[in-house]
Amino acid sequence: MFTHPSMTNRGRQLAGLFAILIALALPKRVECGYPDAACGHDGIMHQYCKTYEIEPLGFWLIETVAHRDVGFAYSSGEECH
Repeated sequence: MFTHPSMTNRGRQLAGLFAILIALALPKRVECGYPDAACGHDGIMHQYCKTYEIEPLGFWLIETVAHRDVGFAYSSGEECH
């Protein structure tokens, strides 16, 4: 790793933990509220509409393991194609 020579092991550990926490807070778009969920309905003018959520990567990982919605998202909405 490229670290400053005066950085202690404890400093490296804290920097690594901080990097992991930042990575888990990155946003991810999830269709239907949680991974592998079934959703969608017919909209107007022969369009197909699906709900989506923008949620942290950490919550997406939890929902993937639990196979259910945790209920936290940065934002949510509906998109029609």
